[in-house]
Amino acid sequence: MFRASRLLALLAGFGHASTAMAQAPVIPNPPAGFAGPTDAVVAAPPAVPPFTAPVPAITTAPVAESTALKFEAVWNNGLFFQTPNKEFVAHVGGTLHADGAWYTAGQGLQAFAGGTGKFNDGVNMRRLRFFLEGTVYKNVDYKLEIEFMNGFSSAGLTGPVSASTVSNSPGPTDAWITVKQVPLLGNVRIGNQKEWFSLEHLNNYRALEFLERSYLFDFSQATAFNNGFSPGISAYRTWLDDRIFTAIGGYKNESNLLGFGLGDGQYAVTGRVAGLPVWEPDDKLFWHIGGAMSHRDTVNGQVQVRIRNEVRNAPFPLLNLVANTGAINATSQTLYNLETAAVYGPLTLQAEYTANLIHGANSGTGPNVGTLAYQGFYAEAMVFLTGESRSWDPKIGVFKRVTPLRNLSFTEHGTGALELAARYTYLDLNDKGINGGRLNDVTIGLNWYLNTNTKIQFNYDYLYKDGVNSVAKGAVHSLGTRLAIDF
Repeated sequence: MFRASRLLALLAGFGHASTAMAQAPVIPNPPAGFAGPTDAVVAAPPAVPPFTAPVPAITTAPVAESTALKFEAVWNNGLFFQTPNKEFVAHVGGTLHADGAWYTAGQGLQAFAGGTGKFNDGVNMRRLRFFLEGTVYKNVDYKLEIEFMNGFSSAGLTGPVSASTVSNSPGPTDAWITVKQVPLLGNVRIGNQKEWFSLEHLNNYRALEFLERSYLFDFSQATAFNNGFSPGISAYRTWLDDRIFTAIGGYKNESNLLGFGLGDGQYAVTGRVAGLPVWEPDDKLFWHIGGAMSHRDTVNGQVQVRIRNEVRNAPFPLLNLVANTGAINATSQTLYNLETAAVYGPLTLQAEYTANLIHGANSGTGPNVGTLAYQGFYAEAMVFLTGESRSWDPKIGVFKRVTPLRNLSFTEHGTGALELAARYTYLDLNDKGINGGRLNDVTIGLNWYLNTNTKIQFNYDYLYKDGVNSVAKGAVHSLGTRLAIDF
């Protein structure tokens, strides 16, 4: 037992000494009986490197090709941003028409019932519009335009209309997309748009040859004015190398300036066909003919034909009405239009006829009178004194803008383009005792195109109204000017 405990003690001591040896490589004073070398360096056991996880191989994921599009800026009568293949195009533009108007009118016409009311001189921002238009993915066109000079009377207004009772609310004009290259249909347009009716209506307002379109524009409107734009869907295309144009559309027949229609039914179907019997654009020679028809539900069971003067001094409803049928109870309405235009060098001739048939009509105070037939027409001529010629867009059957041969420049002796214009308009709103009057109107104009985007216009307008009664008739002499800028 002693020997065993002794042995255990010796083994424990040896273990302690071994640990000390491992910690101190030099042993200067060995204990008695130690048989190892003195002052010897005892090598420490080799160090074990710390564990390190293997580094994975570096791999490079494939980088997708950039989908960003490169656009270039170009000027084409406005600032366009487009890709080189024109698959994407964006045009940001605007229009300003600043007008001034001066009048002289007969006292009886202004003062008596059935007349026009008093004419006042004035200045007016006739149009202030901004728009974005273009193409996306080649086959879809779009346009969004906002009119900032809409005038409308306050809700609940019962007294006379004045500047203090009229507020302004911006509203859409063109607001649509057009899908192109649709089989058979050609182009399909969806949104707020012009109906395919009347050449002067479809002509762009930036290229108007007079301050205002003729009376036929108001003559074809619904119960109230809507700027000539209706929400709907239409299809249009050309045939025979663009010599024939066809269009048809369905619309909500509405009477407001904000692009919405509210009412049960109240729809319209409108179609247009046009052709070019003569088409020699290289010789600045062509002849266009066309016709259109529109069948329309009434708005709240009524139709009202109201005509504004062709020189204007304020936003609607501050404008004088030179003819007014009053509200007519009716079941439906049908419009027919014939149009023609011809260009021979610097000379342009244009004319239109429109018939307005109001079915199931009565004035609200008498029996039904059946169908009322109102009608009107205009004929006009324009000639450039500086040699320009009006050009035509056969894709939609309208005139293009005027491009002067020489822009106005005082250093390079450029005069811009000068154009004389004359128009005669006749409108008859008398039928079966529901009378709005007869209008005979002559307009003389001078257009000075400083460049493609800027023009100054002067119009003298003579109107004679009769046919309502024996006293509310007479003449109105109007002088109007416009500064027009668009880009």
